[in-house]
This record gives sequence, structure tokens and C-alpha cells, in this order.
Amino acid sequence: MAGPIHEATDKLSKLEATVASRAQAPLKKIERLEQTRDRRIKKIQEQYAAKIAEIQRAMEAGTETLTPQEREQESSLLREYAEAIVTFSRSASASELAPLLGVSTREAKTLIMQAKADLGVAGAAESAAPSSDDKQNDQQTVPAAS
Repeated sequence: MAGPIHEATDKLSKLEATVASRAQAPLKKIERLEQTRDRRIKKIQEQYAAKIAEIQRAMEAGTETLTPQEREQESSLLREYAEAIVTFSRSASASELAPLLGVSTREAKTLIMQAKADLGVAGAAESAAPSSDDKQNDQQTVPAAS
């Protein structure tokens, strides 16, 4: 006689378990989504932390890398700047150049000497290969002084 009661109780238990499971499913899904979100956030934070650290290392090392084209352009502009300083210094004094550059007269004198030295080095490199006129002049004999 207790059989039908046990069957009904079993069926009710199964139904309650199904309902409870169904109620838990969204909560479990939310939990999984939150875990996935947290993992992704952590991964993104690690990636950005690595990028930031790399930039900070480069910044601390002071490595400003120029492309070959930029180096060539910089060299050309520095040569042009030195030529402009030397040209200006031929017709004006260091005291006139100083306010133009925003430096002291002493620094202007130093800049003029440095520019002349830089152009002298650049000029020596350019004149390292003498032209054919220079070769002819080198071959001419110089009369001895009496």
C-alpha cells in the first residue's frame, strides 16, 4: 500500500530536482560568463602591462631609433645648420649670433667653432677623392725658393 505514496514522492523529488536544476542553470551560466570575463580582463591587463613595461624600458634606455632615411635627413639638416652658422659668422660676430640662437656669446663662439670643425671634417671627407684638376696641380713642380 505504501507503494503509490513512494512513487509519488519519487516523482515529486525528481520534479523538484529538475526545477531546482533549471533555476540553477542561469546562475551557473552567469558564473561561467563572469569567470570567462575575468580571465579575459586579466589577459588584457597582462598584455598592456607588458607593452607599457617595454615602452618604459625603451624610454629609460633613451633609444630613439631613426630610420636610415631619417638619419640621412638629420645629417643633411645638421650640415645645413652648420653651414648657416658659418656663413652668418663671416659677416657678423658671435655676439650678434647669440641672441638669434638664444644662447650666450660664449656658447655662440663655441657653436661657430664647432660648426667650422664639423664642416672641416665633412669637407675633408668630400675632398678625400681629389678631382682631375687637383691631380694635375699635384703633378706640377714648384720652383725652389732661392
